[in-house]
Amino acid sequence: MKTLRRFIALPWARKRLYLEAAVWLLLSWGLVRGLPFRFWSPWLGEQRPADAVPVVEEGEDPRVAPICRCIESLNARLGGRLTCLMLAIAAHWMLRRRCIASSLVLGTLAERAPDQRLKLKAHAWICHGSGVVLGGETGEAYSPISCFVHANPVARGEAR
Repeated sequence: MKTLRRFIALPWARKRLYLEAAVWLLLSWGLVRGLPFRFWSPWLGEQRPADAVPVVEEGEDPRVAPICRCIESLNARLGGRLTCLMLAIAAHWMLRRRCIASSLVLGTLAERAPDQRLKLKAHAWICHGSGVVLGGETGEAYSPISCFVHANPVARGEAR
């Protein structure tokens, strides 16, 4: 009940942001859990190698931080049940909808398990401007293997 009261007290702009994030998170959850990667990966943007030059815009967009906070907050309210890939997909799509350039980066980390076998972990994070805006707190140790880019048409020099 306390959470519902807090939500009702929020300004309308923030409520819309939370509702939009919930829809994108639900869609990304369904895609990741229900369909193979090859079916929905084209929707992530232009695929580039991990060592490609990241998309850099002039300065940081102030709309990015509230979007990422909203997605992380919803995941926390769900008990952290969503994977980093689901969170990154939702953030990437929300940024794309607002014509904000971003890159969804997929990375891996190989580490030794207690029984000396090699264990492979995967992680996804979102880059905007000159840094990581979502998923960066654990992504520093991971090696990027692929990148999906959505560049703002104006930043690429294309007319709308």
